[in-house]
Amino acid sequence: MLEASGAPLSRTHVMLPTPLVMGDRVRVFYAACDAEMRGRIFFADFEREPPFALIAVSPQPVLDVGAAGSFDCDGVNPSQVFEAEGRLALLYIGWRRGPAEAPYTLCAGLAFSDDGGRSFERWLEPLLPPREGERLFRTAPFLNREAQGWRLLYIGGDRFVAGESGRMTPVYSLMELRGANPWVWSGPGRVLMAPDVEAGEVGFGRPVVVRRDGEAERLMVSLRTRSGYRLMESDMPEGPAVRRVLTPVIPGPFEAWERQMTCFGAPCVAGANELLFYNGNGYGLSGLGLAWRPLD
Repeated sequence: MLEASGAPLSRTHVMLPTPLVMGDRVRVFYAACDAEMRGRIFFADFEREPPFALIAVSPQPVLDVGAAGSFDCDGVNPSQVFEAEGRLALLYIGWRRGPAEAPYTLCAGLAFSDDGGRSFERWLEPLLPPREGERLFRTAPFLNREAQGWRLLYIGGDRFVAGESGRMTPVYSLMELRGANPWVWSGPGRVLMAPDVEAGEVGFGRPVVVRRDGEAERLMVSLRTRSGYRLMESDMPEGPAVRRVLTPVIPGPFEAWERQMTCFGAPCVAGANELLFYNGNGYGLSGLGLAWRPLD
């Protein structure tokens, strides 16, 4: 549905589509990479009704890489966007490259926009700084308002393992924090779901809480194995002692662009339809896709 433009800052990938439903369009934030594989955040606008035609693409990044040495100096990817007190809040993933035994770190960042998402101003410190047991990964945040305060789902971990091709692969778990202030988080996270390493699992990609009328909350997550991702859904997990059954969000048959992988799904409701923006092969190298269905 959308591929990278090939411009200097958008050579490859349309990663981690993150939708915001607006009055006359759906604005989807995503990360595109330059020639050195550093991601920057752009947006694409789509019509709200079928066939969801592309309206426009931002010519420049709305959030660039961070300053040299910062937690997001080697790339930024969107994770969640929502309205907050008259502004847009963007939770994002910040990348910083490291040595061969730990090729990168991923930390959650926070930025705000006062112009509808055409530009964002970042907090200079990570929303989730590294801590013991989560030194390398505290990332892919998803914030959820609840009756007693706020719940933050994220991905946490502190190790890599050698993959089948010798490439270092991260190992991380689905975590949660609860608190009263959505912008301030402290203390250790609680594990909600850990990968079954013996079965070939190594982690999970961006969690999303799915709410549908008349149904209990569901979790959408990208299950990562040594061979890649598949977009899955389950009942909300309560802890690692009871593993929820994960079922495919998109059961197939698959088209060529998504045959190897489906990942990074983000659903939203626009008018009378539920939309799902997601990535396929190569973590978004093959572009951004859209699946949709009527609500009734």
